Amino acid sequence: MPRIRKSGEGGLYHDEKRDLWIGVVDVGLNDNGGRKQKRVSSRSQSKARDKLRALQTEIDSTGSPLGNKTVAAWSEYWLANICEPKMKPQPFRTYRSYTNNWILPAIGRKNLKEVRPSDLRAIYDKMKAKGLSSASQLKAHNVMSSMFEAARFERLVTANVTKDIHRPKAGKTTRGTLSPEETLRILQAAASRPDGSKWLVSLYAGIRQGERLGATIDSVDLQAGLFTVRWNMVEANYKHGHEGECSAKSAGRCPTKQLIIPDGMEHRILKGRFILLPPKSNEARTFPLPQSLLTALEQHLAELSLRPNPYGLLWPDSDGMPIDSRHDQQQWKALLADAQVAAEGVTTHWARHTAISDFTAAGVPDRTIGEVVGHKSPGVTGNYQHVSSKDAVDAMQKLSDRRAE
Repeated sequence: MPRIRKSGEGGLYHDEKRDLWIGVVDVGLNDNGGRKQKRVSSRSQSKARDKLRALQTEIDSTGSPLGNKTVAAWSEYWLANICEPKMKPQPFRTYRSYTNNWILPAIGRKNLKEVRPSDLRAIYDKMKAKGLSSASQLKAHNVMSSMFEAARFERLVTANVTKDIHRPKAGKTTRGTLSPEETLRILQAAASRPDGSKWLVSLYAGIRQGERLGATIDSVDLQAGLFTVRWNMVEANYKHGHEGECSAKSAGRCPTKQLIIPDGMEHRILKGRFILLPPKSNEARTFPLPQSLLTALEQHLAELSLRPNPYGLLWPDSDGMPIDSRHDQQQWKALLADAQVAAEGVTTHWARHTAISDFTAAGVPDRTIGEVVGHKSPGVTGNYQHVSSKDAVDAMQKLSDRRAE
């Protein structure tokens, strides 16, 4: 009686008619109860045997053959079904950009299981040759790591190839900051501008641009002297609003388009693509306000109450609508001009960097700085949100004293 092969076992035979060596592996049963088989072939017996062993290894590792899905085919599914529903808009756009601009041109046509560490090194080398920084190479690595890890979960590969190569190391960069003299001139100029309180809070507490644009009236507690960062304003991505073909090539032009909101994430929809999501850490943070900021915010809130403000934003445009990032940058440039500070290359991020730098110069501990600005640097112990409010009050006072010198 012939021996019955178990699933995963294989046999090798020669097809004389086609002059091929064929390896066969049983991979389970079909819907009718018959055997499902996977075949490999080669004109060389040794090559056919190697292919058969590789197929058996795949089955032993994952329970089924890996298949021949390309990086391009997998990335399309991964971006649309795994990344986009769960990621915030800007990180998703970053993932999509690195995938389309660097990963797919290099390895898009390769089968997932055939990608080797040398293929990844070639991507980093090309990025370096094009003048991209090591930080950009690290981002590309992180994108591929996430992509191949998801493929491993789906049993499309036996291992994550990015684990077999050293991660690119991001070099240290010097962040732009304002000098004490420039900061004082900007603070003085801001005091006479309608949007001045926005820049005072930015220069004292280092809030991010999205946190500034997404701040709401209830962020300010004048009685307690506190400011709470609850929201981060972002521009959401669109998706087509119906199944099947659409005459519009891009989702943004679809007549039934819908905003993509990360699954299960707290949010508020403003106007158009503008939505409010939790800040970067996904947790609200509260910091104390020095008297100068309290006074400025109290005056601002009184003036704001006389203007249209349908979304309850703390710093809306003159018509009550959200301010986009470009307009915010234009307002920053106008403030620099009023303060007679050279604006070339000075973005709104400089306000955040300056606040962090000045806190450090004033002798404020890193952990307390993290409480105020919401910045988890490698040198800071986690859970900085739980630093005592007294430490934060002392930090704000030190910064106020430093700027009053």
